[in-house]
Amino acid sequence: MRLSMKTAVIASTALLGLGAAAPAIAAQECAVKQSTTAQYDCGQFGVLNISLEGSAENGVGSLYLSNDQHLFPVDIPADSTSTSLTLQRPDGSTVTFSGTSNPAIPANTKVTVGPLKAQVKAGDKLDSYIPAAGSSDVSARLSILGVNNTCKAVTKQTPGPFSF
Repeated sequence: MRLSMKTAVIASTALLGLGAAAPAIAAQECAVKQSTTAQYDCGQFGVLNISLEGSAENGVGSLYLSNDQHLFPVDIPADSTSTSLTLQRPDGSTVTFSGTSNPAIPANTKVTVGPLKAQVKAGDKLDSYIPAAGSSDVSARLSILGVNNTCKAVTKQTPGPFSF
């Protein structure tokens, strides 16, 4: 009986130790950058492959968007964009990331914006928000040098959703 009780105490201590360590491990894993791509129909700019890079720390998700298919013909000064991107949870609810940050971008080079920020929950799985056919909803709004545009996701993210 003593051996069984001692074994139970050791097993319980090990499980409690792992349970206490799990949030720290989960938080550390969320800080790892994840990369995905998805196609967005951006109206006058066409259907673009948008690259997304995301991470989360302390309940705040950060995303960077980039595209090298549509290049601006002029320099874009740092922090001169306004962008929002809506992603969807498996239950259908959405999270909108937004921000006004971007690096200085020379003319005719890849456009990158971010970080875009939003509150995220541990365990969130966020994928492209594809509005229903005929809906006026949009997946992304971008304003660069006064040029405003909206985009609708047409594909889910590859290789899969962000896991925070």
